[in-house]
This record gives sequence, structure tokens and C-alpha cells, in this order.
Amino acid sequence: MSSALSELEPVIVPVPHPPAIAIEDVSGDFSRAIERAEVSAWLDLYAAAPADFAARQGLSIAAEGDLAWTTCTTIPFIHFNCVKNLGVDSPATESQLDTLLAHYRAAGISRPWFYVNPHTEPSRLRCWLEARGLQRQGGWERIYRGAEPLPSEPLFIADGVAVERVAQSTAAEWAGFIDRQYRLATSPWLLALVGRNGWHHYMLKRDGAVVAVRSLFIGADGAAWSGIDAPVPGIMAPSFDLDAVLGEALVRDGLAAGAKLFVADIEAPHEERDGPAYRNYARLGFRIAYFRSHYSYLPATSN
Repeated sequence: MSSALSELEPVIVPVPHPPAIAIEDVSGDFSRAIERAEVSAWLDLYAAAPADFAARQGLSIAAEGDLAWTTCTTIPFIHFNCVKNLGVDSPATESQLDTLLAHYRAAGISRPWFYVNPHTEPSRLRCWLEARGLQRQGGWERIYRGAEPLPSEPLFIADGVAVERVAQSTAAEWAGFIDRQYRLATSPWLLALVGRNGWHHYMLKRDGAVVAVRSLFIGADGAAWSGIDAPVPGIMAPSFDLDAVLGEALVRDGLAAGAKLFVADIEAPHEERDGPAYRNYARLGFRIAYFRSHYSYLPATSN
């Protein structure tokens, strides 16, 4: 009887929800430019690391042609032990992948990371990773915008907060906030980035206290990468409002500095590509380039 009744109930067809942000069908060449913006930032970031700090942390970045990969023997952080752009500027090979995995094994790194986007070549790279035991561990929306101007009036206003550019006099305050948020001890490295050419750091303050931070690196080619953000909205903090205020400040200053391409990520992706992060970035003129998947080994479990 119940099955017969269920057959009489109307079938509700789910209505597709339009994404809150434009999605572009970017070319392979443009995807390389997008990824190169981030790689350039990381190469410069590692170049700034004080030698004694890098030695203590086992921190390094290596490059071979256009390929770059990071290593850190003391800090198990995705950014510090990952291959940034395998298969992006030229097709990857299995021997290349095996060499990279051997490098991490020799360094005692149990969970190296690999980024894979729809333009990564060859397309079977995902199969090669999975055949070696790595699995997809989520990923981020890779977003971008060009140099289109913003409206003269502010787009985002949060009561009681003010954006402040990080200066030498406030560098320790900024670095300390990041270390507390991530529970790391990277202040010596972060301090080396304040005043460094190409880097722009911002704090959002309420009643004199730092509540959010974000940085922008503008390369010589005018490509700008946004990162070193804390707390990460949707992951480390429930609110997206503070990050939106910072994001607008970065875009406005970046445009004034001559940035031609802005690259960022939505680190808390939504299946329907909707939600405050998507809506906020859409207002700032960003579009989705693609979803970038992250591959690594599963974390070890204790019995």
C-alpha cells in the first residue's frame, strides 16, 4: 500500500540554482598565466626567507624549468610541501612524478600535495596520482579578474572596522596575528616580507585590535596573487564580511599600482557555487576560471 501511495505523490524535480558568480571557459594558455601568478609569488616569498629560519625549519623551494615545488620538514602545511604546477607549463611524465615523490620520501614528508586543474596535461595525470596511492582531498575555486575599474563608491562596509596597510612599525603585530591564527611560528619569515618589493599587506582592525589580514603580491608582469589570509572565511571564521572589505582594498590598491590580472581562491567551495564568498567576489568583478583539485595521501590513522 505504501509503495502504491508513493507512486501517486508528485515528483519534485530539483531546480538548478544559477551560480552567484560568472564561470568562464578559460583557455589553456590563460590558465598557465593564472597559475604562474601564484608560482611567482611563492618563488619570491621563499627568496625572502631568512637563511637561519629556513635552515631551522628545513624550508626550501626548488624549480626545474617552469616547475616549482616546496619542502618543509618541520611544518606539515599544504603550501609548504606541494608541487605547485605539475603538468601546467608542459605535460607531466610518470618519471617526473616518481622523482618528485621520491624527493618527499627522502625528506621524510609523508603527505606531499599536488594541484590538478582541468588544463593540466596529460589528462591521465589524475590516474597516475591515484595509481600511486594519492587521493583527491578536496580543492579550491580558482578565480580571477582583469584590470576593470571598480565603482568609485565603496562596495563593502563593515561597522567599526578600518583597513590599515602594514608598515615596519606594525609588522610584528601583523605577523603575530597570523602565527596565532595558524598556530605556527613563521614571524621571522613574515617580517621579511614587509617592505619587500611587490608585496602589499593589509590588516583589518576593530577597536585597535587586528581581526583579519590578507596580502597581495604583484609581479613584474602585472599579475597579482592574493593570499596569506587569516582567518580563512568559511573555514577558520564563520563570517565573510571582513574578508570582503580586505579584498576590496587589495583590488583598489592593486589597480592603482598597475595590476593587470588578479588571482585568488575560494577555499570553502560550495557545490552550487553560491554563498557569500561567491557573491562577494562577483561584486568585485571576479570570475571562476576552474576548480583546482588537491591530491595527497590520506592521513595516517592511529589504532
